[in-house]
Amino acid sequence: MTLVSALRRASVAAILFLGASAAQASVAFHVTVTTERVNKPGVKTSLPARTTQESDVVLGEQYLSVRDGKALSVLDFATRRRHVIDMAASTYDTYSLFDVAGFRVFELRHRQGIAGMLKAGGLEQHATLPVYEEQALSVLDNKRRGALQPQLLDGAVLWSLDEQPLLRLGIAGSPVSGDDATAFAQYLRYSWGGHPLVLKLLADGKRIPADFTLHYEEVGGKVARHFRVSALTAGAPATYSLAAYRPRPLAADAPPLERVLAQAALLPPLSPQAHPALRAEAEKLFAAEKPFEAFLTMLEDHFSTGALVEKLSLQQQRAMQECQPIHDLTRGLQAKDKEGIADALATVQELRKQTGLEQPVLALFEGNLRAKLGQWSEATALYLQVLQAKPQMAAVYQDLGDALLAQFDAPNAWRSWNAGRAMAPSLRQFRKVNDLERSLLNDYPAFFADAKAVQPSTSRPASSTKTEGSTNLP
Repeated sequence: MTLVSALRRASVAAILFLGASAAQASVAFHVTVTTERVNKPGVKTSLPARTTQESDVVLGEQYLSVRDGKALSVLDFATRRRHVIDMAASTYDTYSLFDVAGFRVFELRHRQGIAGMLKAGGLEQHATLPVYEEQALSVLDNKRRGALQPQLLDGAVLWSLDEQPLLRLGIAGSPVSGDDATAFAQYLRYSWGGHPLVLKLLADGKRIPADFTLHYEEVGGKVARHFRVSALTAGAPATYSLAAYRPRPLAADAPPLERVLAQAALLPPLSPQAHPALRAEAEKLFAAEKPFEAFLTMLEDHFSTGALVEKLSLQQQRAMQECQPIHDLTRGLQAKDKEGIADALATVQELRKQTGLEQPVLALFEGNLRAKLGQWSEATALYLQVLQAKPQMAAVYQDLGDALLAQFDAPNAWRSWNAGRAMAPSLRQFRKVNDLERSLLNDYPAFFADAKAVQPSTSRPASSTKTEGSTNLP
């Protein structure tokens, strides 16, 4: 079969894939996934009892693509990016691969917390078994697991863990290289989940099975996903190109979050003159006997450029020491308990009334205090207010990303963090997300394919929408 016919058979737009050589070619196939749900008695849900999804998959060199109708997702493991393409509109959005693994880990901890609360309330029978959380998210819950146990069936093998069925594997399949089998497991990991032990079993098998079933368990009942692989062909392209598509333009009615992140992706790094300009503004405020305003300006400088508050004259130091609003602010920001944080919030709100609600540093501090109180939507609104006025105040993108992740919006969390790091990569506020990415690479290397060395994120997203369809979790 020729390369062109193979691509046509796999229903992947030929214009997307350019310059692939036969020597580098990998495999493509069609997959039909039928999902069947059996709900517990009394459970009401809008989810249908049976659904079917058709997809075309290409396993290339350091990337894989999945096409569902007019939507095409490309996971690029060399750059750790994923592109979500609207083929009808010829546009795409770009995200970081880290947001998938990061979300899965965050979600697992969330589910563990819910299970702990149910157990404490004597309702552990309503909690999903940990092995099925691992099956849904493809991450382990830190408990040591035994080996998968096989059971021979008629023409298949049922693999179970802790006496729970996870994989029914048919005998029929196509032999492939170890790399292609690993890539097939990677497709499952990102698209449908799969227990890490199940995915390793499939990767080590060096074949792509013709039919198999993954079993899941939800709070409302049981789910079985039946996979049928067909039209498997060699000669799929090893590389891809986005040349036929353009970044999705910003809609006229785009919400503030989308506007802020879209603008941030286009901003250049800070000018070397940013620090001298802000420090000069602070000097003018000191000269005008406005030490509090000067202090806030120096903080804005720090949050934008990373510059420290230093080289103050004795007169400036004395003016700051005698400034009561500075003492009120710094004392409030050091509060640890809930009552102290609530008092600090009231203090900052009063200072904002006196100074002006548009003052960016005080708005940032109010957002941080609200975040400490778990008021994530209010904190997000304040961060966006700051960034709309001061789009190059780089440290705010760290706080915005934290707030978005707390609201389970991992794709936009990484977009925010990446925007800030692109502006000021050495800013100390980004150490936390840098450490998070290093831990994901170290603890969950399978999500990053050939990630053998720790590298900074190279994701620079152009735009964003919700990534429905990029991860299909039960």
